[in-house]
Amino acid sequence: ELKFRASYGTAGNAPRFNAQYEAFSIATGGVVSFGTMGNAKLRPETMHEIEAGVDMELLSRLLITVTYAQTETKDLMWPAPMPAATGFAQQWQNVGNLQNKTWELSLDMPIVRTRDFSWSTRVSYDRTRSVIDKLLIAPFSYGADYQGTLSMFQMKSGEQYGTFYGRWFLQSCDQLPHFQGSPDFRAMCGPGQDFQINDQGFVVWVGAGNTPQEGITRNRWEAKLLSANAPYGYALYWGMPISQRDALLGAATIRALGHALPDYRLGISQDITWKRLTVHVLLDAAIGQSVWNEGFHWAHLDFISGDVSQVGQTVETAKPIGYYYRTAPPDHSAGVGGLYDILGPNNFTVEKASYAKIREVLASYHVGAISSVGDWTLSVVGRNLYTFTNYRGFDPEVGTSGGGASNRAINAVDAFTFPNVRTVIFGASTTF
Repeated sequence: ELKFRASYGTAGNAPRFNAQYEAFSIATGGVVSFGTMGNAKLRPETMHEIEAGVDMELLSRLLITVTYAQTETKDLMWPAPMPAATGFAQQWQNVGNLQNKTWELSLDMPIVRTRDFSWSTRVSYDRTRSVIDKLLIAPFSYGADYQGTLSMFQMKSGEQYGTFYGRWFLQSCDQLPHFQGSPDFRAMCGPGQDFQINDQGFVVWVGAGNTPQEGITRNRWEAKLLSANAPYGYALYWGMPISQRDALLGAATIRALGHALPDYRLGISQDITWKRLTVHVLLDAAIGQSVWNEGFHWAHLDFISGDVSQVGQTVETAKPIGYYYRTAPPDHSAGVGGLYDILGPNNFTVEKASYAKIREVLASYHVGAISSVGDWTLSVVGRNLYTFTNYRGFDPEVGTSGGGASNRAINAVDAFTFPNVRTVIFGASTTF
């Protein structure tokens, strides 16, 4: 069997009331503060979607489904930042177009099918790419409405939607600067050189002939590399991570750190029936996405993170508090560490959060009549039973609401939210 299908649809989203008119707030004492600037010229955003696919049945057994969908959101409405001179922080505007492209594939396959026993499996795959296809105003930052998250994404043409931006601590020798007319710091990096890779994968200054393991044993942590001899012209302390900087301005570079949306999702389910027993198991996976582990990040401010305690470390691998603490304001010009930075996304705490979950396990047994009464079925269902991941937080499937995106899937921030619960439900049902 072979079946082709295609469809096209369009829908609109009218501007909300408070997007067309000025919004104010009145504080205690009657003090009026400006909120959102009105926009009477705001147009509805329209979504145009085309979907095409094919359904195939092969060998009278295998069912294969392939679907492609492309959605274009035009005149996207967004709370864009406003110049300070207006008195308003933002204004709803038609900022541009957002394009989504999605592939979905599924395979249904019966493995065994007899009178008393059957076993079938289903595999599903999908991937979505969301890109700012066109921007009608100047690029700007956006995020959630939680502290530290306000500008973690960037809205600019050609950018993948939900891309984290923040500071970057150097992780390889080729990331060191090699400006014309200045020392080639890349050539000064490697075993036995001035700059080396420490046990956490960061480039640090240790001085030629030394190693990153000598901070305590040879009292190196207080040593300082003067700005005249340091990369980017900013002084460095011994063993501290080095922020990437702009070659001309010297300011810390803000660069892409990862995407909130996964590269792809995968699901595998098994359905088994043996006489009166039925078992269903679903394994669900999301691969390639990043999460800003802000709870872990914030813990470094108050020295309550497990890695700051140095439990289990040796004198060769132990780090001082300053290694994890904040930088000197406004952009750590004093060169004093550390990974906490200024509670902004960086490549230490925006981490890959791929996972696979035993999403659901169901077992039911058809008992039948009990004492000639009813038709009974007993069941047990477990959800979110186990998570396979290298993510350092409680649960990689996390997000926060609010902000411009107002979407937990995009605002992939682990900010003290309660993790998904594991549930087990027992049931008994009957008919009379």
